[in-house]
Amino acid sequence: MKSYLLVPKESIETHAHPGVRGTEQGERVLQRTTALQFMISGRAPDMLRSLGLRSATLPGRLPQVSASPAKRKKGRGGKNEVQVAASEGPVMEPATASEVGTYRHMPLIGATMAHFTSDEAERVAKEELGRDFEFIPDTVQLTFPGPVSAGQLGPRNQGLSSLQRREWPEECGVHSAHAEGVRGAGVMLGILDTGVDADHPEHQNRLIQFRYVSLFPNSPHNPARDVRGFDPDGHGTHVAGIAAGTYHGVAPEVDLYVASVIESESIRTSLGRVAAGMEWLLHQFSRPENATRPAVVNMSLGFPVQPPPGVSDMEYRLNIRALQTLLRRLVDSNVLPVVAAGNAGAGTAGYPAAFPEALSVGAVDFARRVASFSASGVVNQRSVPDVMGYGVNVYSSTERRCNNQAFYERMSGTSMAAPYVSGIAALYRCRSPDLTALEVRDLILDTALKLPKTPAGRGGRGLAVYK
Repeated sequence: MKSYLLVPKESIETHAHPGVRGTEQGERVLQRTTALQFMISGRAPDMLRSLGLRSATLPGRLPQVSASPAKRKKGRGGKNEVQVAASEGPVMEPATASEVGTYRHMPLIGATMAHFTSDEAERVAKEELGRDFEFIPDTVQLTFPGPVSAGQLGPRNQGLSSLQRREWPEECGVHSAHAEGVRGAGVMLGILDTGVDADHPEHQNRLIQFRYVSLFPNSPHNPARDVRGFDPDGHGTHVAGIAAGTYHGVAPEVDLYVASVIESESIRTSLGRVAAGMEWLLHQFSRPENATRPAVVNMSLGFPVQPPPGVSDMEYRLNIRALQTLLRRLVDSNVLPVVAAGNAGAGTAGYPAAFPEALSVGAVDFARRVASFSASGVVNQRSVPDVMGYGVNVYSSTERRCNNQAFYERMSGTSMAAPYVSGIAALYRCRSPDLTALEVRDLILDTALKLPKTPAGRGGRGLAVYK
């Protein structure tokens, strides 16, 4: 049984063809649509369906299939219909769904997840699709930055009364932005993390669009589902509170879209789950009522530079290239991806922080000193991080007990710095919604506060602030 992410080679090697979302000819109000076209992306689901794989998202019985190459003919009304040639190409015996596998087509990111339980189906699919698609094994785990001791715990159990006001320093501009009425309204903020407790006091007075992406995202028996937000870990709730919490958040009036793609027990995830989470976010962002609204996505997960034990270098590079392609889809859709740099200190930068498509974030304390755990380094001639955020002893929401008692805690890590920067980006996108994602990125870099006496390469362009 093997799972793959099928990505068109053209989308890995090149940028998307210009679509409605492009900025050509000085276009300033950009319509987000599904116009990121890869001409062959639709071949994969057609082919997999012809082999007898079952869609993990579409209801209905499996077709009876006895041969593999998918052909198209004009049906009634001029529509294309998938036909299977009985006398051409490799032949497979009839099989049931459990013997063949399942697939999940994700058109907005131009990819398809395939789970094969039949070695023969896998062989035929690779023969038929291998020239145009990369078959990327979904075996290499992503993880979010390792935990960091806060150094200062609490206060806990005291809720909102423990802090009389948001404790962001005046220099960062959060207070002045709020005083101007710039609080993130109209901006969509996506978060890929462990989830969010939608009933925590920091979040309960808003509607949070939430999706849980299951451990097996392309299984029809364990479907991704939209439910009321929950978070068995507390990490995602803390992240959401920093970026957008009602009482302590940087941009408290953004609309939150949270996909739970990381398990609390292992703090790991898969490329397939991240892809499914990104596809869902882009689907939400592309709805007609959202198509021209600015958006930011916060991510605290990634790969190290070197492959883990037991993973070949080729397989690892395929996973990294696919992850970069996913981030490129966000940028192509005018969504700014903000990612945590990591918590393993100097010389440990990894991916996606090292991708030029990402705005990578390191951590400083409230005195603008770079945290010892904050990752940095040079990868493929790119210096990481790009910019810094407050990430030491940051106060935010975490969890609730069975008696509904809410907790707030201080946590440290680049996972805390990234949502601070996501919040700053949301403030800029609120103030100037006509700016593109890349223009907002440049604005954050150009207005960053310098970090005096910081070793070269450790502090990026400085502390992200609102000006």
